[in-house]
Amino acid sequence: MVEGLLFATISGGWLAARQGYMSLGMLISQVACVLFIFGFSLLFDVPNDAAPRVSHIYFLIVALAGFVNHQLDPSRFQLGIIATSIAGFILFSASALDTNLATPLPDDVRAITSWVNAAMSVLLLCGGLMLVQYKLGPESRYVRELRHALAKKQFELFLQPQVDHAGNVIGAEALLRWKHPRLGYIPPDEFIPVAERARLMPGIGGWVLDTSIETLRQWRDRPETRDLALSVNVSPDQLFQEDFVPRVVAALSQACVEPHLLKLELTETMFVSEVDQLISKIRTLKQHGINIALDDFGTGYSSLSYLQELPLQQLKIDRSFVWAVSTERGARLARNICKMGHDLGLQILAEGIETEEQYRFMLDCGCSAFQGYYFGRPVASDALTRQVLLSAS
Repeated sequence: MVEGLLFATISGGWLAARQGYMSLGMLISQVACVLFIFGFSLLFDVPNDAAPRVSHIYFLIVALAGFVNHQLDPSRFQLGIIATSIAGFILFSASALDTNLATPLPDDVRAITSWVNAAMSVLLLCGGLMLVQYKLGPESRYVRELRHALAKKQFELFLQPQVDHAGNVIGAEALLRWKHPRLGYIPPDEFIPVAERARLMPGIGGWVLDTSIETLRQWRDRPETRDLALSVNVSPDQLFQEDFVPRVVAALSQACVEPHLLKLELTETMFVSEVDQLISKIRTLKQHGINIALDDFGTGYSSLSYLQELPLQQLKIDRSFVWAVSTERGARLARNICKMGHDLGLQILAEGIETEEQYRFMLDCGCSAFQGYYFGRPVASDALTRQVLLSAS
C-alpha cells in the first residue's frame, strides 16, 4: 500500500512536469520521497548490531534535487522541503530512532540492502552534483539573470530609422538591448541565443511588442510621427503561442494604433517545420491589417516555395548581400534578389547600408526602403522622435 501511494504521488509529479509545471512536479515528487524515507526508516530500516540504518542517506539526494529546483524557481515551500530533508538526515544519522510499530527487515536482507542502498545513494549523489554543474553552470546563471532582467525592466528598446528613396524617415526597426547593472549594455547576439534555448523569448518578445505598440501610441499624438511604421522581430516560440494573434490585435486596439503601422519581421528559419500553421497565422495577422516582412532573406533555409503563398508585404535583403555589391558576382546576386521580389509584388528594403555607393546601387536595383548606419544608428525612442521632428521643421 505504501509503495502504491508513493508510486501514485510520484506519477502525479511526473504528469505535472509533462504539462509544463516542472517545478510543481519536482515539489510533489520530493514530498512523496521525504514521507516515504521517514516511514521506511522508522518502520523497516531499524539499525542494530548486524546492520546500520542507511535509508536516511536518500534525504541528501532529495535536498540536492530541491536545491536545483529552488535555483530555477525559488519558493519558500521548496526551502521547507530542503530544510526538512537535512533535518531528517541529521536525526536518523545521530540516533537509533524507531517506533513500537516497527517491523524491521530480517538481518540477512538488511546486510545486503545496506551495501546496495549506500552504493546507490552515492551514485545518485554524484549524478545530482553533475546535474547541478549542468543546470547551474555559466549559461544557467545567464538564464537566471535574463529572468531577473525581465522582471526588473533592465531591457531597453532602441530604434534604427528606415528611410525611403529620398532619405525621408518612414519608420524604424525595434532592436532589443539589455542594460546589465554590472556589465553595461550586452549585445543581443550574446543573450538572445541563450534566451531562445531557455524558452524565454515569448516573455521577452511580449515585452518588446508591448513597448513597440506603446511607442506607436506615442507617435500617434504628433502629426510628424503618426504615419511612421515600426518593425518588430518575432521569434518562433513567440509566434507559435496559441494566443499570439489575439494578444497582438487586442494590444493594438487598446492603444488605438492602426494595425498597418506595426510590421512583424519573420526569418527563414521559421519555415523548417509547422509550415502550414505558420502560413495560417500569417494570413490571420494580415487579415487584421498587420504587415509582415521576411527578414535577412537569403541567409537561412530556402523558403522560395512558400513566398507565393505568404501574404508578405516586404522582403528585407540581408546586409551581407548589400556589402558584397562591390564585386561583380555580389552585384548580380543583389539585382536578381530585387527582381524576384518585384516579380512577387513585394516591397524591397536593403539592410546594412553604410556608404553612398551601396545606397545608390540598391536604389538603382529598385529598393524602396533602406536601413543602416549611413542613415542612422540605433537610438532611444525619444532621440529618434526628436530627429524626425527636426527634419520636419
